[in-house]
Order: sequence, then C-alpha cells, then structure tokens
Amino acid sequence: MSLLDRSKALAQSTWRCEFPVHSGRGNGIQARRADTAEQALVWMRLSVRALISALDPEDQDGAFRWLDHGQWMTIMRLKAGAPYTFTARAGESQVEWSARPVVFLPVSRARASGSSPRAGSALRPSRRSS
Repeated sequence: MSLLDRSKALAQSTWRCEFPVHSGRGNGIQARRADTAEQALVWMRLSVRALISALDPEDQDGAFRWLDHGQWMTIMRLKAGAPYTFTARAGESQVEWSARPVVFLPVSRARASGSSPRAGSALRPSRRSS
C-alpha cells in the first residue's frame, strides 16, 4: 500500500462548525467538530435558538424562517459536501453560524517508549536494498 493510499485510509471526513462574532469591541470565534452533517445541523439549530432573542427584529424573523424551513436545504448542501453559513445581526455585532466539510488526518501518538517519532519520518519512502 502506497503512502498516499495509507493517508486516504486514515483520513476522516468531518464537519467544522464555527461561530464567529464581529463587533466594534473585537472579534471572537468558537469552533467545534461534528462527525456527521446531521450533527453539524443540530449544533447550528441549537446555537441559533440560544441567541434568537438577542437578534435584530428582521434577523429574528429570518432565523425563525430558517428554523422552520431552511434546515432542509442546509442538510442537503452539507451532505453534498458544500459549506453553509447563516448570518445575522445583534445590535452592532454580526454573528455567523457556519459548517463546512473538512478532512482530518489523525495525529501520530507517542511511542510506548515515550519518544515521539521524528517529524517527517513517516513521510519518507522506504528504501529497497538492491
């Protein structure tokens, strides 16, 4: 098995969920991982519901519409591998809920002896003796 084949076998498709807030007082972001498109959607729905009362009135209406009907389009997009972002305003702050597919490679674990492998050692092709 080639190195590329081993990398593909180890790769994990997941969704990165982000909640950035942009305001005049500064910016912040929360991020988490969801293992399925459905989990990403559940995170987005719960997060929107938690803050819906703080949104500007017109964005509250849009959030209610999205909660009632928009999640079906969202889940179809996520399952198709496309990102999705829902944006709203709360006073002078702009908030976003987004989910996008990403591929993670697992991190190498330390050896039992306690020493970690050298950086790049797994990427070198093995040498064949002639």
